[in-house]
Amino acid sequence: MKILYLVHQFFPQFQAGTEKFIFNIASMAQQTGNIVKIVSYDCEAGGNFTSDAFGVRSKQFSYQGLPVLAFQYKNEPPDLHYTMDEALGVQFAKHVLEREAPDLIHVGHLMRVYPIVLAAIEMGIPYVLTLTDFHLICPKILLMPTSDTLCTGPEGGEACAKFCSELPSSFIKQRLALAAKILKNAKQVVAPSKFVAEVFQREIPGIKVIVNSHGVKQTKLRPNEKIYGDEDEITFGFIGNQTVHKGPHLLVKAFSEMNHPRSRLLIYGTGRPEFVSKLHQLAGNSNIEFRGSFRPESLPDVLREFDVFVNPALCYETYSFVNHEALSNEIPVICSKLGGMFEKIVEGKNGYTFPAGDGEALKDILSSVVEHPAQLNAMKKYICLETLIPTVEQEAYRYDQIYKSIFR
Repeated sequence: MKILYLVHQFFPQFQAGTEKFIFNIASMAQQTGNIVKIVSYDCEAGGNFTSDAFGVRSKQFSYQGLPVLAFQYKNEPPDLHYTMDEALGVQFAKHVLEREAPDLIHVGHLMRVYPIVLAAIEMGIPYVLTLTDFHLICPKILLMPTSDTLCTGPEGGEACAKFCSELPSSFIKQRLALAAKILKNAKQVVAPSKFVAEVFQREIPGIKVIVNSHGVKQTKLRPNEKIYGDEDEITFGFIGNQTVHKGPHLLVKAFSEMNHPRSRLLIYGTGRPEFVSKLHQLAGNSNIEFRGSFRPESLPDVLREFDVFVNPALCYETYSFVNHEALSNEIPVICSKLGGMFEKIVEGKNGYTFPAGDGEALKDILSSVVEHPAQLNAMKKYICLETLIPTVEQEAYRYDQIYKSIFR
């Protein structure tokens, strides 16, 4: 079977959760004998493109054994990151599909690559759609009208008119209608968490969304083998983009105010210089280290530095790879009780949750762990025996069954 995997951006330029998901699934499909190719948008200015047709530049390369077709509009529209204009890029999309002749398309993210799905509908090429975020129903992607507010969905455009009045209602309604068309024409719609499935099924009546959680590569696991005593130092860890919606400022403030001598906080990730500068100011002289970015293959080594992983996100995360990678390494998780990120957390057993944005509640949890580190021993045992995190192989097997069912 020949499968095209669509994603809004890809390695090596980007290495977030959606890119990791597509890489994992495409790699597994290739290993089981399928012919695969990644089709992605190239966001880099002045890239080394080798083809120019239909107002689009493109290039092909290989990333860790996976063939990639990356394209870029010569004249990028200003609304490129949220538009779903049916006329944009259609000629190029048809050209790609005619040349590649895939049996199936698997969509990991529609931003910037949606013309290929619209062409697939017209050409009768079947596709599977995985909902890795809320881009289809929210132009702002995160269901966050502002940096510190959330909504539960567009409600047919009524919530958009109320909370995002700067977006024309005609644009919202046309966009939602197109989203419904794309969802209803998919052979299968998949979500990585129950939360995401429920949001989309509530917003687009008549669609069926099944849950297939993202898997973790077991070969890269290095379980935390430390045995804790109540006088031990505790290292908390954060991995993620240093942006407001990921909440690192909340964690830095809570940790600084806790001011416990037997604790430290390691912050991994990068962000806009002005926001990172504010984080450093907020940290003051407390025991916080900013470690910057790291290569994806170094993740197991980074996780081994942590006794507890903290995810203070202020937005609805659809799944959170890093939460589950931490749990797979027998590292307890503290996270916001929001979206799909806490579905694997059993309160007090393998981690703790707190209301999103509640710095005092987060500080209380951090203090409790630092004052009684021995509690982590029981939590690690529970994670090992009771917390089931799917593997990449299990996730890929489920998708393989979906693919095959389409052609029965």
